[in-house]
Amino acid sequence: MKTCGGDVRLIRYADDFVVCFQREADAKRFQIDMEARLKQFGLALAPEKTKRFEFGPFAVKRAKERGEKAASFDFLGFTHYCSRTRDGKRFRMKRKTIGKRLTAKLKAYRAWLKTNRNLPTAEVLKRTASKLRGHYGYYGVTDNSRGINMYFYQVQRILHKWLNRRGRRKCCSWAKFAQLLARFPLPMPRILVNLF
Repeated sequence: MKTCGGDVRLIRYADDFVVCFQREADAKRFQIDMEARLKQFGLALAPEKTKRFEFGPFAVKRAKERGEKAASFDFLGFTHYCSRTRDGKRFRMKRKTIGKRLTAKLKAYRAWLKTNRNLPTAEVLKRTASKLRGHYGYYGVTDNSRGINMYFYQVQRILHKWLNRRGRRKCCSWAKFAQLLARFPLPMPRILVNLF
């Protein structure tokens, strides 16, 4: 924006966006101007997705002084939060899978298993492997090891439980499940996108 007194950054994907301002006054003016502009076309900002807050190294310091935790925000399936580099010397924004998104993806996997209960076990394992690769392809970004490991662990638990119900009761012990995974291995979680 030409009228801003400080630095501005816009990060946009489709109709979702985040705007970062160096100065609070610029952020306030931008929100007012944006709401007025959208109103001209009969549109409005989604209140549940719109918020203005401090973020960054100075925000962490000020939040600490107030005895609070620095704000975080959700964008494109990730919670973005304030943190430090591994050596603790510098500020760094980090990302993790949104908790609700992880829960929804696991629920969808359960529903998929239910819908495809008549598929041969080998096919179920092959398609599960494909779903895991897709998940890692999107969520396997720097600092999100915990999120993708959790997804992998929960998918294995759901799959084992489902296979155990498929035949006679408790027909698939953990030992048998391990043998099955040795024959049809599931891809291990790994970071595929380095953001730094």
